[in-house]
Amino acid sequence: MPRLTLKNLKTGEERVLNLPQDVITFGRTSDCDVELADKSVSRKHSEIVHEGDDYFLIDLKSGNGTFLNDKKIKPIEKHLLRPGDVIKIEHFEVYFSLLEDLLSRPVEEDTDTDIIEVKMIKKVLRALGKDSAPSLEVLNGSAEGKKIFFTEDLKEVTMGRDPDSTLFIDETVISRHHAKLLHKWGGVVLQDLDSRNGCYVNNEKINEKLLRDGDKVMLGTIKLIYRNPQDVNIEAIGQEISRKKREAALRESELMEIAQRKKEEEEAKLQEESLALEEKNKAALEEEAKAEALSSEQSSSPPQSTGTEDVKNSAETSSAASQSTAAILAKLQAPFEGMSLFEKSLVGVGLFVLMLALIGVVTILFK
Repeated sequence: MPRLTLKNLKTGEERVLNLPQDVITFGRTSDCDVELADKSVSRKHSEIVHEGDDYFLIDLKSGNGTFLNDKKIKPIEKHLLRPGDVIKIEHFEVYFSLLEDLLSRPVEEDTDTDIIEVKMIKKVLRALGKDSAPSLEVLNGSAEGKKIFFTEDLKEVTMGRDPDSTLFIDETVISRHHAKLLHKWGGVVLQDLDSRNGCYVNNEKINEKLLRDGDKVMLGTIKLIYRNPQDVNIEAIGQEISRKKREAALRESELMEIAQRKKEEEEAKLQEESLALEEKNKAALEEEAKAEALSSEQSSSPPQSTGTEDVKNSAETSSAASQSTAAILAKLQAPFEGMSLFEKSLVGVGLFVLMLALIGVVTILFK
């Protein structure tokens, strides 16, 4: 799926569009996929068409034309789009990117090694010249090692067993006029010329196919490799790797923040549980202390009797005291029988006093 960055050169406004459809139309009307609200833009100005693995830009006979990388394209003619290409329609610029391959790679692969590889590729391309012509090289058979460059001054490159072919291959599996290369759709196209053993690109039989850098071509059993340095957009790859590294760093920072937040929540939860357990233990100790204090009070205090028991004990005590006093008086009367009344009176008073004293002593002892 292409990623289109649309920029209005007048206002400076910029927005990113991710459109999955196979045909993306540009124009002034609202029914276009990308509406360019300006009178100088045609109602239906141009479109991007998806065919197989490729995307093509087509001008729909617009009034003021469509420009690809500052070159005006022919109406109703397909022009191959590559990552990093710039489409210009009046004062609107559309930056074309195709990032599926890069975005499908795991984030872990975005290491410093990737940056080193990009720098190495840049050096190689500078050494070869980024505008080097596309080439086709034979990899096996009698013509192994032959290489033809398809420069801009060549209209087409013919391949076959005919000695007048641009790329002559003297093999029985090759037809006299087997295939040809031609400039078309903004790139290089391989066409089969009704050959006996057919043409294959990446093991797929074709009649006509736009070639991409690194494609493996089979003419019968003869293998060829197609190279086109112009297909390699190193700047776009470098920018994408840098973007992905920034996203990876941001994602790592977010994950660290989430982990830290989770750790703090767990620590807070453990602290709450610890405080709750401490409070529970404290309450249990207080209950235990109260129980021990209550038990100690009950064991140290004497048993209390009821009011009825107190009256009974007091009556029994008084009765016992009276009986003791009577016995004592009977024993004391015997020695004083020969005394006068006055003497007996004195003795009686003394005995009465003694009896009261005894009653008081006995009462105190049994209280």
